[in-house]
Amino acid sequence: MGTDDGNSYLDDETYAKYYARYIPIDTTWQARPFPTGMREQDFGADPLEAFGGFRQLEYDTKAKFPSELALDGVVGWHTTKIDHDGWVNVHYPDIKWEFNQFFLGWGFNQFQAWARTTFIVPDIRHGEGETSSDGLVSITIQLENVGDYYVDDARLSGDWYGYGLTRHTLRLQPGSQHTLSVRVVHEVRIFGGVILPPPSKFKCELRLPFPYGHDGPHGSYQPMVQVVKEGTGGIIVMDAVDGVLAGEHISVALRNVGVQSVVVKSVKVLQGSRVFEAQLADQNKTGIQIFPSTHRPIAIQLQRLSRSAPVVEEYRGEEFTLRFEVETLSPDSAGEGRIGFLTTEALSIAQRKWGEPYLYTFQDFDGTVHYAAAIPPSNPESQPSSSAPVLITLHGAGVEVAQSPFWLTEYTQRERTWIVLPAGRSSWGYDWHGASIKNVMSAIDSLAANLPGVPERLKDLPGITPDPNRLFMAGHSNGGQGAWYLATHFPDKAIAVTPAAGYVNIKQYVPFTGWLSNSYTDAHLRGILESSIIEFDNDVHMSNAVGIPILARTGSVDDNVPPFHSRKMVRLGQEHAHNTSAIQLSEISGQGHWFKGVLHDAVMTTFLQTHLHDTLVTLAPENPTDDEVKAVVHPPFPDTCEITVINPAGMGSKCGVQVEQLRIPYRKGTIKLEVTKRDHGDELPTWIMVTTNIRRFSFTDLPSALQQQSQRRIGKLVVDGTSFDMSENAMSGSYSFVRKEGRLSKTGQLWEISEDDGWKQLERHRETYGPAIQVLEKRVVIVLGTHFDNSYITAKSSAEFARTADRIAKLVAHDIYQYGRGDVEVLTDSQFLARYSKGSLTMEEEEDKRVNIVLIGDGHQNWATGLVLLERESEVTIDTEQGVVSIQPNGQEFHEPGTGLLMIHPWGPSNLAMVIAGLDPQGLESAARLFPKRTGMLVPDWSKFFMLFLVSVLSKVMTM
Repeated sequence: MGTDDGNSYLDDETYAKYYARYIPIDTTWQARPFPTGMREQDFGADPLEAFGGFRQLEYDTKAKFPSELALDGVVGWHTTKIDHDGWVNVHYPDIKWEFNQFFLGWGFNQFQAWARTTFIVPDIRHGEGETSSDGLVSITIQLENVGDYYVDDARLSGDWYGYGLTRHTLRLQPGSQHTLSVRVVHEVRIFGGVILPPPSKFKCELRLPFPYGHDGPHGSYQPMVQVVKEGTGGIIVMDAVDGVLAGEHISVALRNVGVQSVVVKSVKVLQGSRVFEAQLADQNKTGIQIFPSTHRPIAIQLQRLSRSAPVVEEYRGEEFTLRFEVETLSPDSAGEGRIGFLTTEALSIAQRKWGEPYLYTFQDFDGTVHYAAAIPPSNPESQPSSSAPVLITLHGAGVEVAQSPFWLTEYTQRERTWIVLPAGRSSWGYDWHGASIKNVMSAIDSLAANLPGVPERLKDLPGITPDPNRLFMAGHSNGGQGAWYLATHFPDKAIAVTPAAGYVNIKQYVPFTGWLSNSYTDAHLRGILESSIIEFDNDVHMSNAVGIPILARTGSVDDNVPPFHSRKMVRLGQEHAHNTSAIQLSEISGQGHWFKGVLHDAVMTTFLQTHLHDTLVTLAPENPTDDEVKAVVHPPFPDTCEITVINPAGMGSKCGVQVEQLRIPYRKGTIKLEVTKRDHGDELPTWIMVTTNIRRFSFTDLPSALQQQSQRRIGKLVVDGTSFDMSENAMSGSYSFVRKEGRLSKTGQLWEISEDDGWKQLERHRETYGPAIQVLEKRVVIVLGTHFDNSYITAKSSAEFARTADRIAKLVAHDIYQYGRGDVEVLTDSQFLARYSKGSLTMEEEEDKRVNIVLIGDGHQNWATGLVLLERESEVTIDTEQGVVSIQPNGQEFHEPGTGLLMIHPWGPSNLAMVIAGLDPQGLESAARLFPKRTGMLVPDWSKFFMLFLVSVLSKVMTM
C-alpha cells in the first residue's frame, strides 16, 4: 500500500472489505410526527420551518412542538436504533390513530417526521488519481422508502418505492462528521392505510464506490462507472420464443460514480460472441455521454448471428457478456480522455415455447428500451378479421412484470386475442398517466409492427397481427384506475373495459384535504394548482366512456380500494348514458382487494368471450362481406355522444373527433354531437355539434374498419350553427376546425376550416400545452448553465449558486430515471449550443423533435435559456442580474430573496422547454422542488390565459 501526499490507497482486496459493508451510521434521533398532505411533502411543506427548521434544531428531550396528531397537541423527541437488517422502524403507538381517522379517513393518518444521524467517511481515496487532489472522497448513498433527505446541506431524492435502481454520488471530506437528515413520511398509498398504528420504515445504504478509476495489474484503465444491476430494470433483456428473440434491443443502465463525464464509445459481445453481436442502438452519435453522478440506460441492438442455426437447443444455457468502451473526458470536456473498458456479468435469455407468456422488448417514445409481457392467440386463424384484438392488462402498484409475467395467466387464454401486460415505465410513480400511457401505446404499436417473438413460420397467419386500435382494456387496483383512464381518455380504441378494484382518481383514493399549505394559500391559487391534475380525474371524463361495454369488478369488503370507487364510476356511466344497464357492476360478496377468480371466473369469462369476439362474430350474416365483418369487431357507432376534455394533450379521440385546443386551458370543454337520421338510403348523415370552451378540433385518420361504417361518413357538419359541406379531405387529420375569436362576421359564421398546421408554429397545441409534467413525454436533455459567476451577487454566493445548479441538474436526471426509467442527458450550455447552428436552436434532425429540455439557470447564467426564451414571447421572465421576476402584461415584479421560477415554454413547433431558475441559491432550490417527478404534484402550466388572474393572488402568497 502506497501513499501520495498523505492520502491512502488500498489494494483491491483491502478495498473490498470497505466496499462490502455500509459506512457506519450512528444512533438515529427522531422527532415526533407531524401532519402532511398527499404529495405535499414533495414540495417541502414542514411545520418545523416555523421554528427554524429541523436541521437547525438540536436534540432536546424537553423540547415540545405543536402537532394536531397527538394528545394535547404537542410532540417531543425520542431515539431509536437501526435493526439488524438495516431498517429504521418508525412507530408511534401512543397516538390514537384509529380515533384520528374517524372524521377524515385514512388520509389523516398520513404523517411526516424527521430522523437524524451522523457518519464519518473513511480517509480512503482509492484509485481516484489526480481527481482526489481536492482532498475529498467519493461515496454512494441512497435511502429506501424515503422521498427526500439531506447530507449536510445538500438535498437528495430518496427511493420512495424501493425500486433499487438509483444511487447518488457525493464528494465528502474524510475524517470529519457529516449529518444525515431524513424526512420520514408514512404515505398511505405506499405503506397502506388500514394497518394501525401506521407503519413506516426506511433503510440507508451508504458505501464507497467500486474500486474503479485506477490502473489495473496490467496497466488497463478502468473508468469510474458501474453497471446498475440492483433492483429490477437496470438490465433488460428479451425472452426467446422457439429460438426467436422477442425483440431486437436490450438495455444496460450505467452509473457514473466519478467526478468527470464519460462517453460510452461502443459495445461488443465477449462471452457468447459466436452466437450474438451487439452495437449501440444509435450509431449516428459519437458516443453516449454520462454526466457525473447520473444514470443512463444504454439502448443496445442485439442480433443473433446468421451462422447460428435457429433452434431452441443452441439458446439453451447460453449466456453472454457485454464489454463497453468508455472514454473519460477531461474536466473541461474537451480533448481526448483516457480509454477504459467495463464488462457486465453474464446475461441470459429465458427460453419460452410458443403459446407461453414471454417478455419482449421495444424502443419507447424517447428511444429507451422497455419491455412488456405477452401471450399470443392460440387459434389466430379463427379471428373474424385479418388482425387480432389486444387484451391490454395494467398491473397494480408493487407488481413487477419482469418477475411475474405469468400473472397474465389469470386471464383465461383466448383463442383469437393477444394478451399484453406492459411494465408502464414504473407505473407506480406515473399511475398509468402521461408517459406511462405512452409506454403502453408504444408496447402495443411495436408488437403490431414488428411481431417480436413470433416465429417466421407464423407471421403470415391470418389474425396473428395485433390491432392497436382494438383494445380490450383491463387492470387491477392502480391498473384498474388505469383501465378507467384508458376508457375515458382514449375511448375510440376501446372495444370493452374491465376495471377491477380501480379507484376513481388519486385525490379520492387518498384525499388531498390534509394539505398544511391550504391554511396559508389563497383559494383562487389553489384552484389553479389543482387544475394541473384535473385531467387525470376519470369521473370528470366519464361521458367519453358511454357506448363502451364496461364490467367493473370489486370485492364488497375491499379495504385497499373500497368498493365505493367502482360503484361511483358505474353510477356516473349510467347517468351519462341515461341507462341503468349501460355499465355493469360485479361486486363479489365477502371478498377483499385480490381474490381467486377476480380476473377469470365465470362472470369475467362470459364478458371476455362476448366482447373479444369469440361469439360476437355470430352477429354477422352467415356469409359476411369484409365490410360487414369489420363492422362487428367494434362497438356500434352512436347516434349521440358527449365529448369531455380538460387537457387535449392527454386526450385521444371520441367518435373520431380530436380536440386540439381549448379556449381557456384547463377549464372543462365539451362537444355534444348528434348524428341525424338519413331520409334516403344513399344520403349521408348530418353531424350537429354544440361546443363549450372548444377552440379547435379535427377528425382523426381512423382505421378503415371504422371508416366503412356509413355513420362515420359525413354529408354535412354543423358546428354551433356554422355549416360545412364535408369532403373526404376535411375528414382527415390534416384539416382542423377553428373557432373565430372576437365579434362575429357579417355572415354570422363562428367557425372556419384551417387547411394546414402552420398554426402550430405560433400557438400552443397538444405537444406544447402542458402542464409541467408533460415535459416527461419526450426524451429529456438537461442543460446546465455555466455562467453563475456573472450573477449580481457576491463571489461566494455565485459559487454556491453553481453548486446548487449542479446538484439540481443531477437530481432531475435521477428522478426521471428512477420514476420512469427515462434516459436523461446532462449537457452544459456550451455543449448544447454546439449541437446547433450559431445563435439558433432550430431543430433540423428528426431526433431533435423527440427532445424536451430542462434549462437550469436564467438567460444570464445559461445561454441556452436566453436563446429559447427569445424564440417566442414569454409572459414570465427572470433576470438574476437585476434580481427580478416579471409577469406581463401588467408588469408585476417580485424581488424578494428566495424567489424562484419553474415554468414551461414552447421550444420549436412541437417541443417543450422547462426553465428552473432563482434570484439566489435558495430561490433556485425552491423552484427545483416543484419539478413534477411523479403524478399528483400540483404544478400547472404558465400561460397567458392565467397571467391576469395569477398576478392578483401571487403577490399575496409570496409575501407570507
